[in-house]
Amino acid sequence: MSEQDMGDVREGVRDSMLLLVMICDVQGDELGKAIIRNISCTGMLVEGDLVLKEGQIVRFQMRNIGELSGEVMRIEGGRIGIHFHREIDPLAVRRPVAKAVPPRASP
Repeated sequence: MSEQDMGDVREGVRDSMLLLVMICDVQGDELGKAIIRNISCTGMLVEGDLVLKEGQIVRFQMRNIGELSGEVMRIEGGRIGIHFHREIDPLAVRRPVAKAVPPRASP
C-alpha cells in the first residue's frame, strides 16, 4: 500500500480506547497481548511488546465482532498499525457483551 493509500485509509473516524487483545499468527498461534489504543472501521493502533514485521498477516478476536484478520502496516516503537481485511463497526467493540437471560420458570 502506498503512502497516499495509507493517508486515505487513515482518514476515517477513530475511537480511542484501552482494550486488551491477543494477537495470533495465521495458524492461530499466540504472538502476544496488545492494548488497543484506537480503532476505526478499517484498522486499529495497538501497543505491545510484540515481534511483528510490516506486511505480516495477523488474527485476533474482537469483542462483539468475532474473529478478524489484518495486515501489519506500520511499526513504530511498540505501536503497531493493523489494517483489517474487512470493515467493522468500531462502536460495537465498546458495547458490553450481552449476557444470556436465564429462562423463566413456569408456574
